[in-house]
Amino acid sequence: MNREVHDKPMKEILYRESRVAKALGDPAKYTIIDLLLRHGPINVIEIAKNVHRSKSTVSHHLSKLKSLELVRYEAKIDGVYYWIKYPKELRAIVKSLKMFIKRTQRGLTHET
Repeated sequence: MNREVHDKPMKEILYRESRVAKALGDPAKYTIIDLLLRHGPINVIEIAKNVHRSKSTVSHHLSKLKSLELVRYEAKIDGVYYWIKYPKELRAIVKSLKMFIKRTQRGLTHET
């Protein structure tokens, strides 16, 4: 084993990227992101209804997404509303993922 590689800490940017990738790898969190990208600001109760999860489960997922700065929120009289903090960037990620899945489903192994 190359000792030099293991002694160096992971670069901060790689760590953050991997945390976002991990969050998007969770089907529930990904579904919430997809919903917010399609519908814009929406309250927790409506998110829970749309993703078929309890309000407490959705709140847990949203707290993780907030800590990664993927979503923003605002408390209003009728509940807490959430929306995507960087919609352009997340749309690009989602679009890339969808294109990747389409290619793999068709069995393409290289660019055409």
